[in-house]
Amino acid sequence: MQLARTVYSADGRVLLSAGVVIKDSYIDRLRKLGFPAVYVGDPVEAESFKEAVRESTRRRAIAVVKESFDEVKLGSSLKIEPIAQVVNDIVDEVVSSREVILPLTDIRSHDDYTFGHSVNVCIISVMLGVALEFDDLTLRELAMGAILHDVGKVKVPEEILLKPAPLTSKEWNEMKKHTLYGFDLLRGGDGLSSRAAHVAYQHHERSNGSGYPRALAGDGIHQFARIVAVADTYDAMTSDRVYRKGITPFESLKVIKELASDDSGQLDKYVVDTFLANVVPYPPGAKVRLNTGEVGMILGKGEYSRDSVMVEVKYDASGRPLRKPTIITVLDMRVAQMV
Repeated sequence: MQLARTVYSADGRVLLSAGVVIKDSYIDRLRKLGFPAVYVGDPVEAESFKEAVRESTRRRAIAVVKESFDEVKLGSSLKIEPIAQVVNDIVDEVVSSREVILPLTDIRSHDDYTFGHSVNVCIISVMLGVALEFDDLTLRELAMGAILHDVGKVKVPEEILLKPAPLTSKEWNEMKKHTLYGFDLLRGGDGLSSRAAHVAYQHHERSNGSGYPRALAGDGIHQFARIVAVADTYDAMTSDRVYRKGITPFESLKVIKELASDDSGQLDKYVVDTFLANVVPYPPGAKVRLNTGEVGMILGKGEYSRDSVMVEVKYDASGRPLRKPTIITVLDMRVAQMV
């Protein structure tokens, strides 16, 4: 098999370059480093996957978050300036793309989860802010709060953060304190607004009052925190963790829709409706097999319904290339699976 996408470490170093033939020794080494999977296939085809933020920007952001969090863990104060610089780049790139595209196609090793998750939540939150028509200054405030929403986890013992099994009641109570730790680290910090600091404090509050740390409800939860709660939930569900596999983007969107329903009421309905109306569950360029057996490529979001996508059908059910590819609208993504 050929590596379709370059594999990076959390600090941005290239571990394996796209195009190399994957050897057993490479697989063994990546497993030991905690990587759950890699992308295989044609690197040229992989380049057609359009993303809202360049891979180089994402990797630089992850490296900055990791370095900043590690310094706080060692007792230093949080340095806002380098984080603000990468946040500005993320906002600029998302605004210029003007598209909300899922999934975010990085694969993280288990112990890099917090850093990659922080950056992904930032990107998704900015996408939502753009869809909600936030002005530039508000977008940057939201992005700072989003990328730092989990900074309080630096105060949580690693044996709890990386435990490959469900947490005990005592461990879970300690884990929940990361919202308080984060707020204490961020409030009053130079160059960081109070609104951004409240994201760390409130991103686990729920609209029906079932969240923590204060069991706030509805509009009592800051809008930034309600946005980040949706982004956080999506990325957490689709990511592989030490104790469970992630689910597909399409499956996660169904769960998010349910969490905003009248029966559940956990996530803000308006934010979720905005999210669902603006995302493509599979990225343009993704190859999918239809329930007819035909194979095509995702072109983008369809016009007829929230769940529809445009697909260019290129191969028949026997795998033979079509003389003339056809473009169709798939109304329900349950009839298409990524291949």
